[in-house]
Amino acid sequence: MKTPTLLRLAEHEALSHITLSGSVLDLGGDTHAEYRDYIKGDYQVTSVNMDPSTAPDIMHDLETPLPVADASYDHVLLINVLEHVYEYRQLLTEAFRAVRPGGTVTVVVPFLFPIHRDPHDFWRFTDETLEREYTRAGASEIRITPLGSGVFAARYVMLDRLLPGLVRALKYQLLGRFVPLFDRVFVTLAQKLGKKYHPSDYALGYCITGTR
Repeated sequence: MKTPTLLRLAEHEALSHITLSGSVLDLGGDTHAEYRDYIKGDYQVTSVNMDPSTAPDIMHDLETPLPVADASYDHVLLINVLEHVYEYRQLLTEAFRAVRPGGTVTVVVPFLFPIHRDPHDFWRFTDETLEREYTRAGASEIRITPLGSGVFAARYVMLDRLLPGLVRALKYQLLGRFVPLFDRVFVTLAQKLGKKYHPSDYALGYCITGTR
């Protein structure tokens, strides 16, 4: 069994609070992507990817404008994709072009997370950047959820990538499940010491949703 990352666990928790309906355009998605299991609702997915191994409905390079009509989908997903696309601003604009008025665009990106080239890894976005980019694209009702529990989680993730698989699995079983508890202790300690500290300052990533 593959050992989950803290970012992936936090991502799934955030997505489990999202409900979609109708047609969904999954940009950069995989037909067998596990995140689809966490999003609630009755919806039909059209996937777009340039990698044939993902069995996409539309084979396309996301560095170029999308081959879909304006306002043709009820919702758009970009899950762990935006950081891999150099022309990310064009892609985000295209995502909002493809969604119908009243529909949503949901993005998940890493922040305090190691480089993972697939085949490239270009960007890391703060919550302020994401809010500005969504506003620039014409979004309203913008909601940003930081992923992760704080400084302890961030250090756990950085160390995690250095360890062999078996040690990672053991580390997760013995320590990983208690990371949120340790971070709550850090928050309490910081407050007692008068430190200006908030767990979201050490986000592993972000989940952001906006309405066209």
